[in-house]
Order: sequence, then structure tokens, then C-alpha cells
Amino acid sequence: MKIPKIIQEKADKEGWNSVGFIGKRRGKDAFAVGYVDENGEAVPTGLPVIYLFDGKTVETVYGEEALELL
Repeated sequence: MKIPKIIQEKADKEGWNSVGFIGKRRGKDAFAVGYVDENGEAVPTGLPVIYLFDGKTVETVYGEEALELL
């Protein structure tokens, strides 16, 4: 799935350089964000951050709640 512009812009603004579609969660498109280094390796950042997108608005889910969505 192509990453929606609003999702990519939010990730960029918050300092994430990796965004991936993980499917539908709570009836919305879900995207996991993270950070990868110059070698393309994922950098540990702690508990996940998930963006939920209903086509209009973005909801950010953090921590253990986000972990349950994976």
C-alpha cells in the first residue's frame, strides 16, 4: 500500500524515517513507524508507535496499547 501523504508528513515531523502499512486495526488503516540507520538496520526505539488513519484524521497510539495492535 502506498503511504498516504498525511502519514508520511506526520512521521517526518516526529523524526521517524520508516513507515510501514501493517493492515487494518480498529477498522482503520494502521501504520507502524520507526527509525532505520544509514545501513538500513532498524534502530531499537522502545515500545511501538502506530498511526491509525480513517481517510481523514490520524490517531497516534503509543506504548502498550500500540503493542497490542501488532
